[in-house]
Amino acid sequence: MLDQRGSSSNPLAQVLSDLTREAQLPAATLSSKDGLLIASSTINGDSPTKQSAVVAKLAEAANLVRSQLTIGTPSEFSFFAEDGKRLVCRPFDLNGHEMILAIVIPNRGQPYRRATNRAIARLRSAWQPG
Repeated sequence: MLDQRGSSSNPLAQVLSDLTREAQLPAATLSSKDGLLIASSTINGDSPTKQSAVVAKLAEAANLVRSQLTIGTPSEFSFFAEDGKRLVCRPFDLNGHEMILAIVIPNRGQPYRRATNRAIARLRSAWQPG
């Protein structure tokens, strides 16, 4: 099910390809909560497999914070870099599977929330359980 280019043969990858193009993002990945890469779209040559592994570790840390501070489930968690770049992770349920949509935002202040909301809705529509 892995497709790094977002071809039409993989509807999940196509959604990510549309997201990166429409929101002008260099990378987007869809991973299981454990870091298994499901689909990706990158234009900057970054390794989507590496990004999925990092996202899984960030999700682990977010869950530790949630459980230790007894706060609700995060709708988003981010990693901010000094240069303004950001990795944003959006955990969500995809037909009973815990998934994480992760995007790289290249510029400080660049909007993304509406685009990721649309992508999550499209991913839910595109998912065809086997």
